[in-house]
Amino acid sequence: MAAISLLSGVAMVWVFGKVSDQKTIKVLREQIRGNLIGVRLFQSDIRVILRLQSHIFSDTFRYMRLALVPMFVLILPIFLIMAQLNLRFAVRPLLPGETAIVKALVRDSATLNGPLKLATNNGIVIETPPVRIETDGEVVWRIRAKEIGKHRLVLHIGNESLDTHVVTGHSWSAVPQLRTGRGAIESLLYPGAPPIADTHAVEAIEISYPELNLEFLGVNTNWLITFFVLSMGFGFAFKGRLGVEL
Repeated sequence: MAAISLLSGVAMVWVFGKVSDQKTIKVLREQIRGNLIGVRLFQSDIRVILRLQSHIFSDTFRYMRLALVPMFVLILPIFLIMAQLNLRFAVRPLLPGETAIVKALVRDSATLNGPLKLATNNGIVIETPPVRIETDGEVVWRIRAKEIGKHRLVLHIGNESLDTHVVTGHSWSAVPQLRTGRGAIESLLYPGAPPIADTHAVEAIEISYPELNLEFLGVNTNWLITFFVLSMGFGFAFKGRLGVEL
């Protein structure tokens, strides 16, 4: 996480410097800094303070407009980086003996009235029969990990079938939580499994893995918070060396 945050933070600052109006940003920063100093020096003159604050707000608004272009440029790469981090840091593999819920969402709830079956190998035990929830258009099973490895699950629904995998083990690894057919954006957000064809009866199939515990500065935290704190910290630490005004 630290290595990815370092590379991401430095890369984002470098791109920001290349696509932004650095000269104008530098002037605005100096003006804002000077006006803030003026506010402290002229605390007893309310008219001067109001005028300086007006300049501060105006310069800040201009700065935010200048930052919009680089932010739009950075949205897609940040989105793709976060999707890969979510794949690797959001959840962990099942340990032998642990259970999880497998949930399949169907496009037409009438499909749930037909035959349903979840099949797997000897590494996974299917502990419950299918539980149909027609109001939500979903069916769920509870499974239990038995052996370490990557185990195939095959969902048979009507005349169609759909497969996914359950990851079990003690080591950290990429763990796909969701295989989806709900559009390109969700497929990008949840990589690691091929998208489901939009003609398939199943819209998505999801496995509820345990959350991966991350420790940052001695505190358990979410991977998203850790990534943003580290990448922003590294970005600000290297902006001087890159010659970039933020």
